[in-house]
Amino acid sequence: MGFNFKTIDTEIANSLPKGLRSNEALHDPFEWYHNKRNTAPVQYDPSRGVYDVFSYELVKKSLQDGENLVRPELTQEEIDDPLSYFDAGMVWSNGSDHKQVKGEMFQYFTPRILNGIEESILSITKAQLDTAMSDTNEFDFVEDFAVPIPLRVIMDFIGIPQADHERLLQWLETFRSVMTSEDSDEMSLTEGHMTGAAQYFENIVAERRANPQNDLISQLVTETTLTPKQIGSNCFDFALAGQGTMSELLTNALYILDQQSSISEFEDHDLSVLLEEVLRYRSPLQARARRAASQIKLGKSTIPVDSTVILWIGAANRDPDQFTDPDSFNPHRDPNHLAFGSGSHNCIGAPIARLEAPIILQTLFDRLARLDIDYERVVPKPKASKLGFDRMPVQIVEK
Repeated sequence: MGFNFKTIDTEIANSLPKGLRSNEALHDPFEWYHNKRNTAPVQYDPSRGVYDVFSYELVKKSLQDGENLVRPELTQEEIDDPLSYFDAGMVWSNGSDHKQVKGEMFQYFTPRILNGIEESILSITKAQLDTAMSDTNEFDFVEDFAVPIPLRVIMDFIGIPQADHERLLQWLETFRSVMTSEDSDEMSLTEGHMTGAAQYFENIVAERRANPQNDLISQLVTETTLTPKQIGSNCFDFALAGQGTMSELLTNALYILDQQSSISEFEDHDLSVLLEEVLRYRSPLQARARRAASQIKLGKSTIPVDSTVILWIGAANRDPDQFTDPDSFNPHRDPNHLAFGSGSHNCIGAPIARLEAPIILQTLFDRLARLDIDYERVVPKPKASKLGFDRMPVQIVEK
């Protein structure tokens, strides 16, 4: 299959594990995972200065150990940098701060509350399909569908004006390019990148305090004890995760269904169960970084304090000790996967993703009689920590 792979920058390639320094390995890292796991579930890599964890048991245990294995901060010290504004987000906080913020926000992500956004998901999906399919039988499934729909849905839920869609997307892409690496001990932070985003979220929180509306920001401002910085930084994080993870889930789902020749049999499956298997089989987030807050024992390895630990979620979700025939895609399997994390850092937005993805895909296939992926022009995502696609041109035929 001839993918149109991007060239990997030499500096970036050198920061990757040696077994993942090619486009082919980044797109299909599972043999490397199996080889490493079979050697030892925890291994130190001196070239990257990290401890890699590969087994389901130890990845799950590590994700749940929020006391000894903590999320690295965005900024390593208090500096006058816009990135420090986003340190208040749950993703980057630990301990009591994380527990307090998540506890106050959890009530707004219950199924009862989220069921009210189904109509928004459906209308946004239909409108974006109309745009993507206007006067053409081809569009880019990533750029024209899988990226804009989840972002517009989460913007609508949070309370960010749709007119700011392009500006927010640019900030999200910038943030991803400067955030801490998820697969090495190297930092790539540069001062000043996120000035506009920090100021924007400061302003919108202040505006909702003065003029509350029917959205999440207004509810957090008027109904919780969260600070303006906690509200703004977490709403940015919701947009970051809501767009990124969902976009990759949708593109991975389409790719897997096409590879399995199952697009025409789409309606024969329980879509919610099938998507859980997509999350296991090709997890959007393949790796998460942790810092050892104290010396700990992990399996047979002793992890020194302040060490960087990389939890390979993609490897855990293919562990044969946890999943029967893990390299086979089984649309009827309902797996206990780790794609949304586990423990205190379990993704608070997982209920939105589980509600949103079936509606988006069902709406797509209700509209189309046929959809063909142009593999010669597909561009896989060149990252070890993320599994997805940057481009996926498709030809379509309407019903």
